[in-house]
This record gives sequence, C-alpha cells and structure tokens, in this order.
Amino acid sequence: MNIAVNKLFQWIGVAVLGMGVLVQPVLAQDVPANEFVEKFSNEVLAEIKARKQELVSDPRKLDALIDEKVMPNVNFRKMTQLVVGRPWREATPEQREEITKEFRTLLVKTYSGALSQVGDQTLQVDRLRARPEDKDVVVNSRVLQKGAPPVDLAYRVEKKDGKWQIYDLSVLGLWLVDSYKAQFGPVLANSGVNGLIQTLKSLNAKG
Repeated sequence: MNIAVNKLFQWIGVAVLGMGVLVQPVLAQDVPANEFVEKFSNEVLAEIKARKQELVSDPRKLDALIDEKVMPNVNFRKMTQLVVGRPWREATPEQREEITKEFRTLLVKTYSGALSQVGDQTLQVDRLRARPEDKDVVVNSRVLQKGAPPVDLAYRVEKKDGKWQIYDLSVLGLWLVDSYKAQFGPVLANSGVNGLIQTLKSLNAKG
C-alpha cells in the first residue's frame, strides 16, 4: 500500500465519526445534507466512547457496529464502480457482484479497525454551500480534538432512493476513492477484473 493510502487510513478513524453519524436512514427531503450529518454526530460519538473498550476487545462487535450504523448509509456499489473505473463496464454481472461484495468486506474491516482510534474528538460541520434541489453535494467538516490541530473532512453525498448516502470521503484533501484507485489500478492493468477480485479476497482473508 502506498504512502498516501497509508496516511489516509491513519485518519479513517476520524472520518468514521462523520460516516457513523448516519445511524438511521433519513429521507433526503427532510433535512439538508449537512444537518443530516450534524444531527446524529453527538449521539454516535457518545456510543462509540461509551463502548470503546468493549468494541476494541471484540472485533465481531466492531464489525456489527459498522454493518448496522455505517454501511446502510454508504453507496458502496457506486464507490466500487468509481474505484474500478472503465473495467467496470466490461465486467460481467457476476464479476460486478463479486467485486462489490469483496470491496464491501474490505470497507467494513477498514472502518472496524479504525474505530479503535476514536477518542475525545468532536465533529464540526460547515454550512452547506448548495441549492436545496441539489442531489449531489459535498459536506465539509472538521474534527476537533484538544491539543491537536483540526482535521479537515469532506463527504460526497447524494440522494439515493429518498435518503442521503455517502459515496466518497476526503481526509486532509485526500479522497478515499482516489486512494483506492491508486492502490488497485496496477492490479487491474496487469491482471484485469479477476485479478482484482483475487487481490481483494486475499486482503480480506488477512484481515
């Protein structure tokens, strides 16, 4: 994994604060995307902090927390499609499903491991610079922690089936989709879609 990807994953634990705030799917027309993120942040932060020792000591509970509170609000199929790029159009339906399944597993493992890094951070969400009718927006925010400089976060959010869903996130200006593309691009170029599937299975097997 290259240095840029490593640096991003060091901060994923912070970014999960923003993704984890989306506890229950909310109809997109109910609130703007930034209020949607902000509304649940304190609730989820409180749960993570209250269960920190329990979650860190039992990886299965970490996975369950991500599955329940993060993944329903992430359009991981679109994220996967963006990472794969042009080869996605050439993949068979079976290959697409397998890539999406393996990529989802990779995301769950990434976020689960990152939750152990969550401490006393708080999330500050910016005012949304978008029109009410916009369906694809960027929500800017920052994580604040005593004794540390703010960490800028951004989320690409779209209205999907009447609710907000995240399909990319940026930590300190580095987008997760771009980082995954840099990591898996050579695999796709050298081994194609089947090579990517095997690579993802190998990564997931290693945990």
